Amino acid sequence: MSFKKMSQALKHISSKKDTKALKALIVDDLKVNRSLARIMLERNNFEITEAENGAEALLHYDGLKPDVILMDICMPVMGGVEAMRKIRKLNNDDTGSIPIIAFTSGEHDESRAELMDQGFSEYLKKPFKEQDLFDAISQFLPVRKTAS
Repeated sequence: MSFKKMSQALKHISSKKDTKALKALIVDDLKVNRSLARIMLERNNFEITEAENGAEALLHYDGLKPDVILMDICMPVMGGVEAMRKIRKLNNDDTGSIPIIAFTSGEHDESRAELMDQGFSEYLKKPFKEQDLFDAISQFLPVRKTAS
C-alpha cells in the first residue's frame, strides 16, 4: 500500500472515531416498535437506549442525556405526555431544547396540534417510514439518513 493510500485510510478511520454518535432514547411499550426505530437509528450512527414506559424513561434520562427522545403516548405505568412533562421539568426546559418526538398510532384523544401545544417537539404517526423519522429528527439535529 502506498503512503498516500495509507494516509487516506488513516484519515478516514480517525474521522470515524472522532464523529460523536448521537444518543436516542426510544420509549414505547411494544418491543416491535422500539426495535424498528432502533434499527433505523443504529444504521445511522445513533447510540440507543430503550424504555418500556415513561417511568422507565425517567430512570434512563438523567444518566443518558439523550440528544433526541422518541416517545409513545399511550403506555402503562406512565404515559408519554406525563413523562415528557417530567423530563422538561427535570431539565428546566420549557423552551423544548431537547427534541421529544411523539410517535404514536394516533389512537388517543389528542391531535398533533394539542401534543405540540403540550410540549412535544414534533409528531410522527405509526407506522412511519425511515425517511419520515429522519425528516423529523433533522429539524432539531444535524442528521441525514444514510443510504440503506
